[in-house]
Amino acid sequence: MPDPFTHLDVVSSASMRYGTVHPPALVERAAELGMEALALTDRDGVYGAVKHLRACREAGLGAILGVNLAVAAPEGGRVTVLARGRRGWASLCRLVSAAHATGGRGVPAFSRDTLAAHAEGLVVLLGPDSDVGRAVRDRHHERARRLLDRWRAIAEVAVELVDHYGTDQRSQAAALLRLAAETRTLAVLGNAVRYPRPADAEVAHVLDEARRWLPGGTAPGPAVTQAHLKSGTEMLQVAERICGPDPAAARRLIAHTRALAASCVLDPAADLGMDRPHLPRIPDARDRLWRRCTEALRHRGLHRDDRARSRLAHELEIIEHKGFPAYFLTVADITDRIRDRGIRCSIRGSGTGSLVNHLLGISAIDPLAHGLLMERFLTPSRTGLPDIDLDVESARRLDAYQAIFDAYPHAACVSMMETYRARSAIRDVGAAMGIPPHEIDMLAKAFPHIRARQIRSALEDLPELRAGGLDRHPARALFRLAERLDGLPRHIAMHPCGIVVSDPGLRDRTPLEPSQLGYPMTQYDKDDVEQMGLIKLDVIGVRMQSAITHALAEIERTEHRRVAIDTVPLDDPATFAMVRTSRTLGCFQIESPGQRELVSRLRPADLHDLIVDISLFRPGPVNSDMITPFIAIRDGRQRPEYPSPVLRDALAETGGVVIFHEQVLKVLHAMTGCGLDQAEAMRRRLGTEAGKEEVRELFTTMARDCGHPEETVRRVWEVLSSFGAFGFCKAHAAAFALPTYQSAWLKRHHPAAFYAGVLTHGPGMYPRRAIIDDARRFGIAVLGVDVNRSARDWRVEPAGGGAPGIRAGLADVRGITDAEVDAILGGRPYTSLADFVNRARVSRDVVDRLVRVGAFDGLQPADGRAALTRRDLMLQAGALERAGRRGPGGAQLPIGFVERVRTGELPEMTPAEVVRTELEVLGYDAGGHLLDEYADLLAALAAGHGAVPARDLGRVPAGAEVLVAGVKVATQTPAVRSGQRIIFTTLDDATGLVDLTFFESVQDRCAATVFGSWLLAVRGRVRRVGSGLPTINATHAYDLAELARAWREDGSAGLRDALTEEARRGPLAGVGGRRIRYANGYELSGYADITPAGASAPPRRLWHASPGSSGG
Repeated sequence: MPDPFTHLDVVSSASMRYGTVHPPALVERAAELGMEALALTDRDGVYGAVKHLRACREAGLGAILGVNLAVAAPEGGRVTVLARGRRGWASLCRLVSAAHATGGRGVPAFSRDTLAAHAEGLVVLLGPDSDVGRAVRDRHHERARRLLDRWRAIAEVAVELVDHYGTDQRSQAAALLRLAAETRTLAVLGNAVRYPRPADAEVAHVLDEARRWLPGGTAPGPAVTQAHLKSGTEMLQVAERICGPDPAAARRLIAHTRALAASCVLDPAADLGMDRPHLPRIPDARDRLWRRCTEALRHRGLHRDDRARSRLAHELEIIEHKGFPAYFLTVADITDRIRDRGIRCSIRGSGTGSLVNHLLGISAIDPLAHGLLMERFLTPSRTGLPDIDLDVESARRLDAYQAIFDAYPHAACVSMMETYRARSAIRDVGAAMGIPPHEIDMLAKAFPHIRARQIRSALEDLPELRAGGLDRHPARALFRLAERLDGLPRHIAMHPCGIVVSDPGLRDRTPLEPSQLGYPMTQYDKDDVEQMGLIKLDVIGVRMQSAITHALAEIERTEHRRVAIDTVPLDDPATFAMVRTSRTLGCFQIESPGQRELVSRLRPADLHDLIVDISLFRPGPVNSDMITPFIAIRDGRQRPEYPSPVLRDALAETGGVVIFHEQVLKVLHAMTGCGLDQAEAMRRRLGTEAGKEEVRELFTTMARDCGHPEETVRRVWEVLSSFGAFGFCKAHAAAFALPTYQSAWLKRHHPAAFYAGVLTHGPGMYPRRAIIDDARRFGIAVLGVDVNRSARDWRVEPAGGGAPGIRAGLADVRGITDAEVDAILGGRPYTSLADFVNRARVSRDVVDRLVRVGAFDGLQPADGRAALTRRDLMLQAGALERAGRRGPGGAQLPIGFVERVRTGELPEMTPAEVVRTELEVLGYDAGGHLLDEYADLLAALAAGHGAVPARDLGRVPAGAEVLVAGVKVATQTPAVRSGQRIIFTTLDDATGLVDLTFFESVQDRCAATVFGSWLLAVRGRVRRVGSGLPTINATHAYDLAELARAWREDGSAGLRDALTEEARRGPLAGVGGRRIRYANGYELSGYADITPAGASAPPRRLWHASPGSSGG
């Protein structure tokens, strides 16, 4: 029998730092209780609405939607607003938008006037936190009546009664019931639900405490222990408690609540427009698309090519069938508008496989030339909306956004929920528990960027945490509570690239709020917008695109010629020769240690090889071990093998090895005779256990029916089964291969401009100091900051003797503002420090930093005296500041002022001091190398302990034991086939880079040092793969600073003891933890980086650490 109650006041985790579970968990609990419907009324927005609708539809429950909103002063308080029908939903969206427009990025609030303008189809629940409820609580009954009358004059209202079994709450609810009866206002029962079960109250209390530490946070009230999703029986008991000795009144209250609920159940399709596309309105979109594509076909000389004409007709037929002509025209128009503003723009993803996208100018890749398939992107039977991603210059991403918003008034950014992970959960729970901030910071930073639910397992599994004693830390209660916050939203943010472009009904289907950057932002995330039929376009800021633009501008500025990078030959031998030597630091997609090893093995010779390389270096291909057989076949060490002769055409380009998604489609088509549409649907289902079994049965039956022998069917299925949903989309790889080649071409032919671009925009995984060292190894002089010569960013500047050089930019100085950079540039040239201080008018801190990094070294004293040391200039800067304060009004120095400082009064900074100062002020060591001050120690390590510099590793035989030392520039824990958590580390020793591998067997003694130190010495054995430099399989790791201390204190004996101490360690515990098992049977470590390192996050200032890396 259905539960005779429907909750109308329910919040989920989408009420940031207030609700405790995601919407589906609440729906699941309601279904368990036999309820017919459930409302979701999150605070401040409808962030969880689509997930609630979807969960209710799957569970067979009616869905009710509303919002709990603050009321603007002077009334104040909070009310819950429910939507009834299509008009009610539109009104609710408009009301929430207006509340956010009023509140800005603060607390959204609406006034009664705003509600009056959007009242159609809305029901306002006036509960205990409303102005009416608070007046009743304070026993101001006449005021409560007047307030209620004002609400009734502008909207349909109901009085909501809530009793969490507190004495005050019961009396307040009873008084509200009497007020409703006196005024003949509908009264309904609620429970202000925050969690599904009583046991979840603890999480709510933690969130309440954590909110105290937010700006403007207030102390929480008493701990709430009754705000769970109560059954109908429990709610009847609440009603009886409120209504007193009249059981009929309690039953009426329940009945009225159910009746209101029934009237507010929404139809997702009819009321919200869910599951159907809402596109910009373009008259005659179909004819326009056909016309534009056929004209482009003729312009490219393909109008007589039967294959091109047939492919175009096929694609246009699919697009017309799906109703998407306006979508493609819109994306083409947006792409044109972005490029019209001088912004580099290219496509990524499966959309590269569409000939229509190529003909519209959206994609520069010809899908016919590269064997790409439309069906990987869009098919007639595929549900969901097409998804085209545009890569634009990161430095001009907002300009690209503005181009869209200027042209399309019905556009909005997509939102996203920043959720609790281990570090943020520890911070908020620690603050709630009153733990000192410095201790919270230490605890949080000790963990890698893992899920909060992994905290306690990480304490047991990860040796670097065990070494720090965190598994025995007294804050175990903190860790337990922090795990409870796993995945809960912490705050709303603007998605880094998603934009929806819709029709004029956008604001009736989604509330909009201002993003952090002031753009309108929907309250739906990237998955929700698709469910709501809102076409999403990802406009992704790519740092390499900005670096390329910067490099091209520098070439034009210094060489007085333009390089058309988009038309350079794609088969330049010199470029590929450089790539094959693994000298690819700074190059797009091929700079990581794993990629540098792969290109040395693969030895790319053309663009197709880069496409293969990019496709192979992904978790799926690595996990499925596609790399080894492919390279063996490519090298001629193994003959190509095809499971069936009919697959030769599909797999010839990769020697019989399945690498690309597109090849899976072709294999399925060749073996079963199915269309590519069905083949794509089958490929998508391979990624799950259930789907894989369905595909196996279907594939086996269809392949047999096509007459293939049983053994052939079995062998092909083994290939498909191993592939799973892994591999990589060839269209996506082709899109990436072009900027990969372009960046490598620039590095080979215009290295100074290339490095200037990379150092300005930081597109890769390595910190600037590693790129600077690489530039020196390429013969590029690195020039420091100079007040008269530096631009805002890095520039090409000839060094002594006309050698190529690059000059650091003023913007790199820590703490300098854009206005200060403009002032410096606008006042040049400067003749002295006093002249600079007088005219540039920058802060004293910035002056000090400029002095310390040598920005005034190029200036001579005005009276011809010898140059002052940097310490002399620091002294002068202080005197200048004091004199400025004594001048007229303290505004500037007296005319002709010269501070007399004797030359050499203070000694010059030592080279070690210069390097440390540059690291502090600039984040890199431009004037030297950090290891220079360890030269004596490195010599001792080389003489007595087998230390080898990076440049000499190429002469060391495989298997030999060596010691290497350097500055850490990167740590990664990528996904590997073995399922181990392997730490890959890169050191820089000024002669080159050394790539190190720490397997699980050595991490117990090494991990804490690797993650906790950035000056390292590492012992291990040389491993050779491919034609690049060897790597080191590490066995021991040492803190180089600790070795230096031992060397200084006890000489050779101290150094020997420090190096042998690690070898005396006992048995190793290694790395524990469960593996992640995939449908194809392979496993990955739970602490691996599933996302390729450097894919989205900017590099750290001094070293790169991937999400799986602890510390920092």
